[in-house]
Amino acid sequence: MGYDGPSAIVLSVGSELLVGETVDTNAAFLGRRLRELGITLLEVRQLPDDRSVLADAIRTARGAAPLVLITGGLGPTHDDLTREGLADALGEDLAADPILEAEVRDRFRSHGSMPAVNLRQALRIPSAEAVPNPIGSAPGWWVDRDGVVTVAMPGVPSEMRRMFDEQVAARLAARVGAAALHVRTIKTFGLGESAVADRLGTVLSEPGDGVLAGIYARDDGVHLRFSTRGDPATLDAVAEHA
Repeated sequence: MGYDGPSAIVLSVGSELLVGETVDTNAAFLGRRLRELGITLLEVRQLPDDRSVLADAIRTARGAAPLVLITGGLGPTHDDLTREGLADALGEDLAADPILEAEVRDRFRSHGSMPAVNLRQALRIPSAEAVPNPIGSAPGWWVDRDGVVTVAMPGVPSEMRRMFDEQVAARLAARVGAAALHVRTIKTFGLGESAVADRLGTVLSEPGDGVLAGIYARDDGVHLRFSTRGDPATLDAVAEHA
């Protein structure tokens, strides 16, 4: 059985991800949250701070999934290029949003003078709706165009997680109306991955109607993962035969 239901692609932006300076914890967080919403994460791509690469990747992702989540590249400096990449991908022009500019200025008012470069965070394309960022200076974007929702969020994990949980998750759930994905994980010990798979036989290859099965070798043993969008009791029956 293949994947069913709504799907998403995550694009993690930042050259620091590609050279091993930063671990992409944002993608792992989004994978868990999307699963809870009943959304299948098809792919995670890590991208450099390159405008043309970002634009190409966003176009490709929007052609492959109805939901595209982007993290990173919304800061104020010259190498924060997610806004420009998304604008290029959609063929739209960036322009200063006076409301966003006032919000950015207000955030800095209590900290003294604002660096002029922060005004880049007040840029917006016509199809983008600003997503509030209560703990950072970079607003996110919600873009609903051509049947695809593209959400751009900050790369700072604390900002991204709060924005997703408070601003994005409920909107995604309302958009897709999907059933949650129920998961059951069983840990095994003392046998290798191939030996476990051989013993289980059809429990893995044919776990039951509406059930997906996977097997993963981990440091603490071999894990069996069963999931379904249907009745979670189905997983109990499969687990009993595992």
